[in-house]
Amino acid sequence: MKKNLSLYFLFLIALFNSAYSYDIDKKGIVQPMSPPQLVNDFAGMLNSADKQSLESKLLDYNNTTSTQIYIVTIESLGDYAVEDYALQVGRSWGIGQKDKNNGILILISKEDRKIDIEVGYGLESYVTDYDSKRIIDELITPAFKLENYYAGLDAATDKLISLLQGTPYASETEASQTTEAKEIPSYVFIIIIVLIIILMIRFPILARIAFIVLSSGGSSSGSSRSGGFSGGGGGSFGGGGSSGSW
Repeated sequence: MKKNLSLYFLFLIALFNSAYSYDIDKKGIVQPMSPPQLVNDFAGMLNSADKQSLESKLLDYNNTTSTQIYIVTIESLGDYAVEDYALQVGRSWGIGQKDKNNGILILISKEDRKIDIEVGYGLESYVTDYDSKRIIDELITPAFKLENYYAGLDAATDKLISLLQGTPYASETEASQTTEAKEIPSYVFIIIIVLIIILMIRFPILARIAFIVLSSGGSSSGSSRSGGFSGGGGGSFGGGGSSGSW
């Protein structure tokens, strides 16, 4: 009985280690997963649901724009500085497209508590070094200090996508002011609801048509994601980005 328990225990250890093991090249740089993924959580910092959520979002963005945002977590940097390690990963993996250099890498070293964002040549006008620093300091670091790794990476990738779409990086004060300016008084909604009810009573045919249109529109919506992910497209990096720690 004890022998069986020991074998079972060793099996669990081996299974756990294999889940977070990864290959490295002669330079000590981690190699991509097989099959390729945009979220490469080698350090096991995310649960499966959170990892899938990030993967789906980044895959959708890749499929609609060809811009690749990678997340890579590792256990340790070894003798590398975080900037050098991330640059090596970005170049060796070929993150982004060769003719566009439109890749971004978020590298996290768990033991060293280091963060680095590398931005491809073709995206440096959209995501500046200052933007990268703010993303690390304002979004990733506070969440990581609370060990909420998903929240930090989710917010960071949302902000990167927003910047790539041309939206300036607003401060928290500016963002709150903008939200307040867009808020609609509650009485407006009450008036609208009353008017809709009156119209539904007086014109039931129009109400039925509107219901059919809205229902068909909602049922036809869905994900436009296509196929799987084939990995980096040969993009390159020149050192644009920033780093930090938590």
